[in-house]
Amino acid sequence: MLRLLKFQNIYLLPVIGLVAFYLVPSILGVFSGVREMALQLLALSVLSLVTYYFSYIFFLGPWFTRFYRSVPKIRVGWPLFAFLIIISYFSVIIYAAMTAPNIALFEALRGASVSEVAGLREEFLRTRVGWEKSLLYVYVIGFSAFMPLVISQLFMVRSKWRFVVLGAFLFSLALTLEKSRALVAMMPLLIIFVNSGKAKKAYFTMAWLALIIVVVSALARGGFASEEVEPQSNPLLTVPDEYNLFVGENSQVYYIINRVLYIPYVTAIDWLRYREIVLDGENTLGRSISAVAWLTGQEYLSLEREVFAFEWGQNETGTGSANTVFYVDAYLTFDYIGVIIYSIILAFCVRVCVCSENKALISCLAISLFTVCFTTLSGVLFSGGLGFISILALFCRIVSVETESQKVRLST
Repeated sequence: MLRLLKFQNIYLLPVIGLVAFYLVPSILGVFSGVREMALQLLALSVLSLVTYYFSYIFFLGPWFTRFYRSVPKIRVGWPLFAFLIIISYFSVIIYAAMTAPNIALFEALRGASVSEVAGLREEFLRTRVGWEKSLLYVYVIGFSAFMPLVISQLFMVRSKWRFVVLGAFLFSLALTLEKSRALVAMMPLLIIFVNSGKAKKAYFTMAWLALIIVVVSALARGGFASEEVEPQSNPLLTVPDEYNLFVGENSQVYYIINRVLYIPYVTAIDWLRYREIVLDGENTLGRSISAVAWLTGQEYLSLEREVFAFEWGQNETGTGSANTVFYVDAYLTFDYIGVIIYSIILAFCVRVCVCSENKALISCLAISLFTVCFTTLSGVLFSGGLGFISILALFCRIVSVETESQKVRLST
């Protein structure tokens, strides 16, 4: 299993994710439930997988390596770069914590209900208006790309501050009680340990990650709330039957399994249903991408929020989002040609990052490759980290006294 996390195999992470979360479930779905939508998701999954895989194989050619090396690189000093990232990220965290009504983590420990925790999660940064909207952008880029890169680099050079920064980062991620957020901190380290031949540390990292996710999930679901505060009959504590593989069960473990293995698939189906029912089978033609909508003068359509409202009805803060795999969003935006183009773009970005031969950067690439299995490519590119680390890989060379020791020759 750990061999899949080797640098030369890193490009296969989305392939594995798409097969596990969408291809196999859609095949099973053909024989039960919404047959038509399952067939459509199966066709989209196969198209995206084939396009991505063979595009990456095409980019493995020597011509691409020559192209990469021909692009002029800007030298970026590592110490200053890391310092600016750490200061910027934690400044936003401190400001948000000081100005938020309450913190989800602290209130959950005091016994807050699920609905209260969910509201506080949104109010931490997502409901900000005016100039404070920019804080969310800095926060997302920070936790999804730059902070993992800094921490990975600290571990690569065995800095004495590496555990301090990692601990502070994990604590900041736990403040909003988003269940899988710890992945962005631990996944790059897991890959570093695997490729350094430190299997025991890799398994230890996996164990800590699993423990953190279980604890955060329990807190997010009102693990400290009493029945007087949040009765078990409250629909927020139960999952509707159509979204639940374990009908009648209320275990935290069953909830996590259902959330991880089934919800991504059924949400993708809902996106396809939304296209047929609400959009009348039409495509958004770019207006679901904020930058494209602005450039073309169209009214922006947030598909994530619209599909969430289509499924559940929007929440009190109006920020509820239903994310889905990148190629389903591509299909709703530009039809089948969008699936092909998005898959090629993903393969290009992955190959650029691998060509950098920088261990820390390639390790952080895994975050984006995991994320695209559950969210839009435009989001991952512009605010989810992939675009920024691709730019760093293509146009910059991060320089430190350890630069040469961080590089790894990958098979081409």
